Amino acid sequence: MASKEECDHFAAQLAQRFEEYTKWALTNWPNKEFPLLPSDFDRSRQELSDILGPKLAAGETRRPDDGSSPEDGQYRDVTPMPWP
Repeated sequence: MASKEECDHFAAQLAQRFEEYTKWALTNWPNKEFPLLPSDFDRSRQELSDILGPKLAAGETRRPDDGSSPEDGQYRDVTPMPWP
C-alpha cells in the first residue's frame, strides 16, 4: 500500500503535468478560427480532482478486512434484526 507521502507526491506531479499539458494544448491548437479556451478543460479538471481526491485517498484509508467495498458508499446499515 502506498504511503501518504507517495500519494501526495503522485497527486502533485499529476496536477503539474496536467497544467503543463493544458498550456501546451492552448498554445499549439491548430484551428485558430475556433480556439481552445481554458474553460474547455474544466470538466477534465473535475475528473482529475475526483481521481486525486477520494479515489486516491480510498486506497490509504480503507482496510482490506473491514468488509466494505467502495460501492457501498457512506451508509452502512447497523440496525439489528427485529425480534420475531
